[in-house]
This record gives sequence, structure tokens and C-alpha cells, in this order.
Amino acid sequence: MNSVAVVFKFSALESYSPRQIRRHRELNPELGARMQTAHDDHSRSLEKLKSLLTDIGIRADYHERDGLRQSLDGYRFVISLGGDGTFINASHFAEKTLLLGVNSSPENSVGHYCRFELKTKKGEAALRRQLEAMMNGTKHPVPEQKLQRLQVSVQDRPAPFPVLNDVLFAEENPAATSRYTLRYRSQVHHQKSSGVWVSTPSGSSAAYSSAGGRAFRQRELRFIVRELYSDDARRLTRGTVRQGEKLHIICSMMHGMLYLDGSHHRVNVALGEHLSISLHPRELRAIY
Repeated sequence: MNSVAVVFKFSALESYSPRQIRRHRELNPELGARMQTAHDDHSRSLEKLKSLLTDIGIRADYHERDGLRQSLDGYRFVISLGGDGTFINASHFAEKTLLLGVNSSPENSVGHYCRFELKTKKGEAALRRQLEAMMNGTKHPVPEQKLQRLQVSVQDRPAPFPVLNDVLFAEENPAATSRYTLRYRSQVHHQKSSGVWVSTPSGSSAAYSSAGGRAFRQRELRFIVRELYSDDARRLTRGTVRQGEKLHIICSMMHGMLYLDGSHHRVNVALGEHLSISLHPRELRAIY
């Protein structure tokens, strides 16, 4: 296992069609300029990373994140180049191997998981020191950490990957009422709301906090009910799921939806189907 994997993203300019880009620039020149800057930053970062790895003597395979389908556990470690979305997507394919995040455009991309950057000489030098230590087996300047993940099952069928940040269970139509039964410890609640967020510690500064929760560091999961409309028992709006516990949700909607780590990965949940959410038995090895 001497090679490493680099998981990178296509910039917005690379993802959109020429017609869409022209339309953006016509309607919002400022947005168009920001997209161009982000694209230029990302392209330069990718070239710098390739040059750096070659200079250190590291053989790398490059995978575009949206086309990734294979496990990355055969690699010595994985580098994600982009923002948090790229890091999270790479984590779905890393059960055992170590993942390191590099922010390709710090001014234009959220980089909670991306400790390193290549836009400055200082950042490039820091990444070089880290990679050399990782390859040589010496003490890492930035130590490895373990990140909690979510394990989700629908009708005892596990989700296709461990979830790093959070899951949202809600109606497929975001304007519709979410109806479900929440089974939490010894409590049973038949609720109507806008859905339920369940978050890991590292994901708790994102959607969970925006919905009214507080970021936390404890080795547990926490959930929060969005805009609770009714509850036929004592109003349950939030709770904690610790090691060995499970949060159970029974869908009372024709078109329930489970969103895993954002909007791109969805699981349809039919009327009467059961969900279970718990801590994943394997933590993510990460440098961030």
C-alpha cells in the first residue's frame, strides 16, 4: 500500500454548461466573478498538489468525487481536495484508511474538515511536512483523530455508507408536513413537524446548530425535531443517543425521505417502514 488516493471535485464552472455559465454572468456578474475565482483557485491547488506529491515521491490515483464508487481502504491514506463536501463524500468510501482534507479555495469554500491549503507558501510547506511524516512513519505535525459516524438502517437494510455529519428524516416535499412515530428510549411520540435532524459531534456545527441545537463534542449522537407542530405525548423536541442505544422512527407518510450527509444521497422511506439510527461501530480516522 504505497500509493495514496486523491479525491477531488469539479469546480462549479466545470460542472455547469457554457449556457448556464453565460446566464449566471449575465444575471449576476458578481456571482460569475466569484465562480471564476473559485475555479482558478481550485485548478491551481490541484496542480500544486500533483507537483507536491511527485516531488515527495508519492504515487497517487485521482478520483473525481461524484464518480467515486469503490472502497478507498486499499490505499495507504486518502487526500480530499475541495471543501467539506469533498471530504464528506470521500469519507463514505473510507472504512479503515486515514483521510486528510485540503481546502482548494479557502475564500470560497467551507473547510471545517480541511486543515490544509495550498494557496500560500506557508500552507504548502505545512502540507509537505505532514505528508512526509505520514510517509516516513514519524510523528505527524497534526495528529490523527477519530470522528464518530452514524449507522442508519431502513427495515433492517443498512444505508450504503457510514454517515459523517448528519441525517434528516422528512417528507419528500419540504413544504409538506412530516408525520412519523418517534420511539426514544421508553417513550413513544406520534409527531407532526418539519422533520428530524440527527447529528454527530463533528457535524453538530452545521444543520443541527442552524435548527436550534448547540455544537457538542461528547461521543454520542443528538437529534432535534424541526418546527414541532404536534405531539400526542409530552413534547419531545431533542434528545441524545449514546453508545448501545438506537433512535427508532416509523414513517407515517406516503413519501418519506431520509437524507444522508446532505441532499445528494437519499433513501426513500415508505408508509409504515421503520428506521433505526445509532453510532457506527467504526470511527473515521481523520486529520483535520
